[in-house]
Amino acid sequence: MSLAKCRTGILVATWLATVCMFSTVADDTPVTAAKTADAAPLPPLAPNMVLLYYGFDSRGPRDWSAEQLRHYVGYHEQRGTDAERPTDTMFDTVLWMYRKSSRGNLFETSASATPTRQLDWQECLERLFVPDMQLNALEQAAAEVERGLGRPVRVWVVLTLPYPDVRIENWRESSEGPAWDFRTDNEDRMAALQWYVQAALEKWRAAGFEHLELLGFYWFNEGHINLRKAEDVSDEALRNDVPLIRATARYLHGVKLDGRALTLSWIPYSPYGGERRAVVAELLGGEPAERVDYLMVQPNYFFPRWKKQKSDLVELVRNVAKIPAGVEIECDGLLARDAEARQRFIDYLEVTASEHPRWNEMPAGYYQGLRTFHDMATSEQLAPLYERLHEFIVARRAPVTHKATQEAKP
Repeated sequence: MSLAKCRTGILVATWLATVCMFSTVADDTPVTAAKTADAAPLPPLAPNMVLLYYGFDSRGPRDWSAEQLRHYVGYHEQRGTDAERPTDTMFDTVLWMYRKSSRGNLFETSASATPTRQLDWQECLERLFVPDMQLNALEQAAAEVERGLGRPVRVWVVLTLPYPDVRIENWRESSEGPAWDFRTDNEDRMAALQWYVQAALEKWRAAGFEHLELLGFYWFNEGHINLRKAEDVSDEALRNDVPLIRATARYLHGVKLDGRALTLSWIPYSPYGGERRAVVAELLGGEPAERVDYLMVQPNYFFPRWKKQKSDLVELVRNVAKIPAGVEIECDGLLARDAEARQRFIDYLEVTASEHPRWNEMPAGYYQGLRTFHDMATSEQLAPLYERLHEFIVARRAPVTHKATQEAKP
């Protein structure tokens, strides 16, 4: 099925302004930026959301420069020559991911890893705003592409919410103020999430970006079951994170930036396109104020350890289409070493377009390991894949119209 011929449409999402359901954070006053609400751009209905990891891993710090980011913001022709120039944009949305702190603590939950606390969350936030890297580098890259194209370029940004691990007894690691204990209920977990959102908004407002727009935040953990045990917490509802995810969505929808509500995104792994599909459907349904705005499911087809066949990818995409939700396109550095991996990447593009009737109305996530899309853009061997990726993104850009009062998703 040709990408250019796939059916287009409108994804209608709802972001309702509500009051916060918790009162543990004193200041959740709507953020006011220099731009007026009338001039604020409308959020994307079906974003092309690329995942960028920063922070630390076993090899040390991982940061992003403007040079590394320019091929994510703009599509360039005659790459690698003196005549290279941008002729189009690429990803309209960037999701910043922070997996591990300098202390070695893990931002997603794992029974074998040490969870993060306030100092780790502060580090995660500080590294986003360092000069000439991460957000400031993305601002520079967007400005460069804008100059090359001769038209305005704006990039939407999604920031990861550090996961409030239920094993934490003293999140603040301080004798001053409340400790915030996450073990037996969700009130302190929600307080910590609100603290992070408000701290991030303060920094964002101070940064004064001209080419970046904050779309919202991302729920980090890839599953909905937490590590609370039945013998410790008898209430089954507290042993999964669906209530907290809903509360987070409600809170974000009640916080305004440039006159619009912030959003919540989530990319769970492949069982949520199969036996756990009902969880995804639940988070996209129910009360509009508590819905996840952008939800994509990981097929996990690309990675050999999952031992998945193309038929598994087809089944997952069809299942996700029934919810309906979006799909994550996946690859990593294996592309440079393995022809089968390159074919699997192409399979993602073709199967998503052919088996999901609303593929260009739903959000799409793009996982690439560390810098695989940069390698595609700068490598002769992988250049054909970069062209296919650009074709896929262009085909997803359906003509859409935002409604003055947006309706709920079906």
